[in-house]
Amino acid sequence: MGSFTIASKKVLTLVLVIDKTEQKILLGYKKRGFGAHLWNGFGGKVEPGETTREGALRELEEEAGITVKSEDFNKAGILLFQFENDPVALETHVYKTYKYQGQIRECEEMRPQWFTFTDIPYDQMWEDDRIWLPMVLNGQDPFYGRVYLKRKPVEDIKEDEAPVVNTSTSTHANHSTTMTETSFTTSQPKSGPFVLWDYQIEHSLQGVPREVALDGTIASFES
Repeated sequence: MGSFTIASKKVLTLVLVIDKTEQKILLGYKKRGFGAHLWNGFGGKVEPGETTREGALRELEEEAGITVKSEDFNKAGILLFQFENDPVALETHVYKTYKYQGQIRECEEMRPQWFTFTDIPYDQMWEDDRIWLPMVLNGQDPFYGRVYLKRKPVEDIKEDEAPVVNTSTSTHANHSTTMTETSFTTSQPKSGPFVLWDYQIEHSLQGVPREVALDGTIASFES
């Protein structure tokens, strides 16, 4: 799989807020930036000096207005996203919580909303979500997933759904330099400009993954 070779990684976080009693999950509608007009968990970049746990808690408070006690915040696994012809992989650390403090609120970037497990809007989410998210909701974590994505051919994107890319960026640049400059029209309802090409999922692992090696294998587990 030469077109999916990893040269380096960016570390990101993703937080799932789950109400087990009501069988609901809190998702955020991304209003701008990478993944705009899709529903997702809460999270983002890990700042210098932060652990993934610290970064995840900070992003959750920034995007949804709520906080979580350390004992109620658990790591569910890692997703490694690889984009065709892009040597920069996204190592996404997935956390989950069943309890939170504060009042859920909308911010400039995200609009939170509760969904029942049977009404999750998978047709307006990243295509891989329908594969691994049900496993987490069913308690089949910790898990590790390796996801391969290809950019959709232009002819597969409707004219009113086409991404608007900064034209100052070279057409030969890899995805990691263009994805943050991509925005979408509000009429785009289907999983963004990337299509799921392949995936590998390991669930119900004996340990929680801590880091992924550049060869795509689990480098270490949480102690």
